[in-house]
Amino acid sequence: MNSNEQQEPTLKTLRESQQLTQEELSRRLNLSFRTIGDWETGKKIPRLDNAVALARELSVSLKTLARAFRLKVDGIPDDE
Repeated sequence: MNSNEQQEPTLKTLRESQQLTQEELSRRLNLSFRTIGDWETGKKIPRLDNAVALARELSVSLKTLARAFRLKVDGIPDDE
């Protein structure tokens, strides 16, 4: 693991920074508690519509959220 990966947020840290439990986040997104857990453990990644809603609830950009899922976002421009 390189130093950039160590500094990247995880979905769990993003959720906790908003002081949300998995249960509260799942309720807000109208998804199952298990779905949030699967996302946090890397078993699954959200569909785009769920990713948009998740980014909104966590107050982060989609690019930040993609990094939390360990997706490569190099070369994708930031919003202006």
